Parts: sequence; C-alpha cells; structure tokens
Amino acid sequence: MSTTTDSAPLADGLGMRQLAERVNVTLTGVTETLLIPLLGRAVDSTTQSPVLGDPYAKGVMEKLDYDFGKLPMPPTHAAAVALRTRFYDRWTAAFLAQHPQATVLHLACGLDSRNQRVEWGPDVRWIDVDLPEVVAIRRQVLPASLNGRDYRLLSADITDDAWLEEVPTDWPVVVVMEGLLSYLEPEHATGLLKRLVERFRRGELHFDCMKAAIMAASAKDQKMAVSKTGSVFKWAVDDLKEVEKIHPHLRLLEVIRYLEAPGVEEFPYLSRIGYYMMSWIPSLRDSVRFVRFGFSEDAERGSG
Repeated sequence: MSTTTDSAPLADGLGMRQLAERVNVTLTGVTETLLIPLLGRAVDSTTQSPVLGDPYAKGVMEKLDYDFGKLPMPPTHAAAVALRTRFYDRWTAAFLAQHPQATVLHLACGLDSRNQRVEWGPDVRWIDVDLPEVVAIRRQVLPASLNGRDYRLLSADITDDAWLEEVPTDWPVVVVMEGLLSYLEPEHATGLLKRLVERFRRGELHFDCMKAAIMAASAKDQKMAVSKTGSVFKWAVDDLKEVEKIHPHLRLLEVIRYLEAPGVEEFPYLSRIGYYMMSWIPSLRDSVRFVRFGFSEDAERGSG
C-alpha cells in the first residue's frame, strides 16, 4: 500500500491537463460528497496493492476542475472506500448471476463507473439515477450510452415519486444505494425504501447504514472529508429489524460489519490492528454495516 498520507500528491499530479479542458465542478453540500468516493477509488487504484483497482476513477478525476486536495484521503480511508464499493460490485454481480434477466437501479450513481466494472448480460436493464446537476457533469466525463446495452442515465430527485414511474417493473430489480441513505432525512430514507418495495414485485435493496452514536460523533469531526463539504449524516439505524418494519415484504438477507468485513485484512498493518481492536468494543462493532434486504410479493416478514 502506498505511503501517501493524503490526496494532495494525486491531485497535484493532475496538473498536466490544462484547466480549460477540464469540466468545472460547482457542486456543494450533499452533491459534493460524491467526489469523496471518486477520490477514494482513484487513490486506491494508485497503490501497490489496490483493494478495488477501479480502472476508471483516476481518468474521471483528471477531467474535473476541482481542488481534490481539500478532501482528506489517507490510504486507509481510500482502502475503506474501495472495500465498500467492492462489496456492492460483488453483490450486484451475484444478483445478476441468479437473475440473468433483471433491472439494475443504481441510485445516487454520482461519477461511479460500476456499470463498466460489473459484467452484465444482454437481458439486463441498467439505470443510473442522480440529480440533474450531477448527471450534467457525468455526461461529460463518463459514457452516457453503452454500445449494445440497455443502459439509461436518468436525471431525477429520488425523494420525489414521479421518476419511479419511468422504471419498468417487469423484471427482478437490484437497487444499489451505496453511500446514499445516511444523507437523507429519516422520513425520506424510509419513504424511499417503502416506495421501492411497493413499486417492484421482487428484488433486493443494497445499502449501508450507521448507528446513531457514530452519526452524532461524525457531526463533530471536522477532519472528515464529509465535513469539508458542509454535509452531515441524517439517518441512522441501530436495529435492523426496524427496517424490516418499513414494509411487510422486506426481509434481511445479509449484514456485513464494516470493522470485520472480509477484505479489511488487505489494509495497512496498523490499520488492521486498529480495526481488530475496535471490533471488540460493543459500541463500535456495529457502527457501520453493509446490508442486503430482499423483498417479494409473497415474502413473509422476518429476517430469513
């Protein structure tokens, strides 16, 4: 793993591309946070032993006129971003392996190239969704169409209802919401989950969540990259059974504790030791979790 301590060296290296050729980024608040995982994937890709090895992230960064140096991204944080993303890539791929005919709905897609990293067949429909200002930038730095693929980039506010009417319901759906729900107001987060289950007959919801105590602590940490954008986390989940109560068709399929996630062993040595010690502290063990929920019209309530 590289010994880079922050994102400045990588950001400085982008100076070879003339500013006039780069896309001006004026995102603020929550929309600006999409640049954090982009930076994390790019930093990870430049290390000697990348966790994800995203082949596209650095190239996207080079097209943007943005001061990435203001976002703290030490190697451990980059590895954490890459590990989370790798989970969602693999979960998406596993779903498609079980459902060759399916819809992938990637909400808050940001500047992520998941649709190029994950293999998907001719009978898969892939829809990336984000806010208009994000989609406008994405169209300039990532493909807006994929040859021979049923791909669509949708501009929408996911807290509204209208956009869902544009998504067909004929096939099983996997909804990927990496790094999204925690930024939403609680009623918007739970409302979105409920609408998704009610709209589609069967599928899976993939997202991450944090405990309330961790959310409160993060609001006070001015060193976090999120704080540099002026954003705060708003939705926390202490008991995953409460998520199942959002809709009777929801059932918990899988939970991965971030501190114990397979792949943490690939982090720098001192980070691995720190994660191992924190995983033994009850108040921290479930601080952040990656979760898969399944749903179907005939599903019984429970965590199955």
